[in-house]
Amino acid sequence: MKKTFKGYILRKLLFSIFVFAIILTGIIKINIINTKALSPLGNTNENYKIVSEEFGEDFSNFIKDNSFLKIYKGSQNDILIRLGNNDFRISDQSIFINKMQEIFEKIRF
Repeated sequence: MKKTFKGYILRKLLFSIFVFAIILTGIIKINIINTKALSPLGNTNENYKIVSEEFGEDFSNFIKDNSFLKIYKGSQNDILIRLGNNDFRISDQSIFINKMQEIFEKIRF
């Protein structure tokens, strides 16, 4: 009885971790796409002013990106993570980045 119960719990736990990992990678991928579209690397406030002057006040409220976490993918495969006012750069030599890229390649359509 105990072996089957432990096996059941283990299967449920592994399945939950797997689902959580897939959801987390999807959220990260969506964050990267939104950051690229809404706030390109540079001065976000200047970009917001340019867009609000160009397209008007209604569209400027749509384009404003107030997110605390922004993930930028650089041209040299470096990743810049911006948490508030703090910037963290992760190079393409990182084991973490290499594993994440393998996962993203499997997810792409």
